[in-house]
Amino acid sequence: MRSRALVIVLAAALVFSATGCSKKSKDGSGEGAGPGTVVVKVNGTPITMQDVQRQEEMLVQQLQNYADSAQIAGMKANIRKQSVEYAINRILLEDAIKKLDIKSDKKKIDEQMDYYRRNFVSDEAYKTDLAKRGLTVDQLRREIEVGTQAEELFSRRTANLKPLGEAEIKAFYDSNKGRFMQPERVRASHILITVDKNDTDAVRAQKRAEAKRILGDIKKGADFAEQARKYSGCPSKDKGGDLGYFERGSMVPEFENVAFTLKTGQLSDVVETKFGYHIIKVVDHEQPKETPFEQAKQNIEQYLTNQRKQQVVSGFLDSLRSASKIQYLDSSLAR
Repeated sequence: MRSRALVIVLAAALVFSATGCSKKSKDGSGEGAGPGTVVVKVNGTPITMQDVQRQEEMLVQQLQNYADSAQIAGMKANIRKQSVEYAINRILLEDAIKKLDIKSDKKKIDEQMDYYRRNFVSDEAYKTDLAKRGLTVDQLRREIEVGTQAEELFSRRTANLKPLGEAEIKAFYDSNKGRFMQPERVRASHILITVDKNDTDAVRAQKRAEAKRILGDIKKGADFAEQARKYSGCPSKDKGGDLGYFERGSMVPEFENVAFTLKTGQLSDVVETKFGYHIIKVVDHEQPKETPFEQAKQNIEQYLTNQRKQQVVSGFLDSLRSASKIQYLDSSLAR
């Protein structure tokens, strides 16, 4: 389960700490410091190891969407330093929010709190999950509040950016043609006769025979979609077995290897995978092609606009840091 509320704060954290990732420092972890140990001071405001660990836990939770445990373990020192930088920028931002008198949007905060709570079957499960993240309900609300205020602050800072011209967007397209190649892809439907890991050889043979029978009926004229709705064990059965378009690397190899060799409209023989026995029908098979500029234009504009906004935000945070006194009491955590 992932919360939109925490994503807002953590996405901001990654942006905030971007300026700190460009400079190399000795590899440090702050190991040995107790939770209450003050490791950094920002204009006299203390940051404890517990504050750092709380940010670290939230960052790790998000990274689990993109990396396995071994990769995350290898990033441990960098994650901790990013968490320290986030904690620093968090204080600087709160000071800026206060000086600019940016008000809280209670309705938006309530909506995001409710959105987060609805992911859990009980208050106990809700609070247990928060505790794993090092948060109480009140602390979560504060995280959301700061996140929404930061969004408003950044919105103000980037409000006067000039719109991108078409020439600039086209220049990016022309210089990055490789990014706009649509890979080979297939649109296929399938019927799956599922196999359980505890099935005996006899049961598996019976299921393969059933798949063979269904395939034979289709070859004799039975409607593929109707057969999928009637017999398939895949959720795609509700759409007549339609899996939509997919690229190489999206499906298990045994399935994919067959699907990409079939011609449009062609049926496979029975294909065995770890899920069971499949009958595959290719509906469309597209070869690699370049995405036209007009089709890519909107995405390019959004990408370049976001880049410009991030540069403004990073520059703003750099200015806040330059005007502040930041003391690393644990030098191993310095960027």
